[in-house]
Amino acid sequence: MATNESVVPAVLDQPTATTLPVNRRLVVIQRNPTSGSGRGTKQLLVLIRELRKLGFRVRLFADRSRLDKFLAQPQVGPLVRCLVAAGGDGTVGSLVNRHSKFPIATLPLGTENLLARYLQIPRCGNTLAGLIKSGRTRAFDIGTVNGEQFLLMLSVGIDAEVVRRLHAGRTGNIQHISYLKPIIRSFMSYSFPTLSVHAADGQLLAEGTHVIATNIPEYGFRFPFSPEANPNDGLLDVRILKVKGRLATILHAVRTRLGWKHRKSEIVRFNAKEFEIRSSGGNTPTQFDGDPGPNCPVRARICPAAMTLVVAE
Repeated sequence: MATNESVVPAVLDQPTATTLPVNRRLVVIQRNPTSGSGRGTKQLLVLIRELRKLGFRVRLFADRSRLDKFLAQPQVGPLVRCLVAAGGDGTVGSLVNRHSKFPIATLPLGTENLLARYLQIPRCGNTLAGLIKSGRTRAFDIGTVNGEQFLLMLSVGIDAEVVRRLHAGRTGNIQHISYLKPIIRSFMSYSFPTLSVHAADGQLLAEGTHVIATNIPEYGFRFPFSPEANPNDGLLDVRILKVKGRLATILHAVRTRLGWKHRKSEIVRFNAKEFEIRSSGGNTPTQFDGDPGPNCPVRARICPAAMTLVVAE
């Protein structure tokens, strides 16, 4: 179930790339009009123009329910080359939860675009059109929390409280500065409850004040929380922060951002296929892929190679 902090898991070979069928010529785009600052709209128009030049049919949806109804038509599915998430990581997560049977490409228009950064896909309609034409894909692991799917990370701690506050007061597009007020208010009020992580059989694995389970190495704001995380190994990389209090948490965040080595007394790390997070504070919030998640207790598990993504290489 777990590995000691000093044991670094072997990096597995990348899964074999596959290519999308050439006869599938329909590209369906889900646009999130409130993603990021809104400055990426031009690249969405570029993507549509370039896809049509390449001979693809394009359908664009801002309303999720209309997209769902369109894809539910039996004659549509066999025509779809891929879906495009035109937004941030939350837009990708929404498509993963609703339509994981289709390959998904990402046009990064959000404030944070961790998946696109990991895949080295820029905010460029021309580039993405070329990738969709090439049709190169790879299978990636998907995590679930209380039955909801996530592609990147699940966390419980002060960052989840920040996400909860941000979304509770959100009225439109956001920028990085939009996080400032929720961060300040969260640090003023968060109680830092004890979080306990349990194996599938109920055995206590570790306790701390912050739990992050990641599928990729980098977290938001370019924090390298889990450099050994691998979205193709059938495991979640789980880290439990044991420091408590505002100052200790801030100092740990600064050291992490600078890439300094963690003190062994501060971090417990292991890989897991399934685990449960409980909180001494009762309904402590969670977040996954930058969106608010269910309150604790939550059960997470990994679904290996359950998602197909369009990739650059």
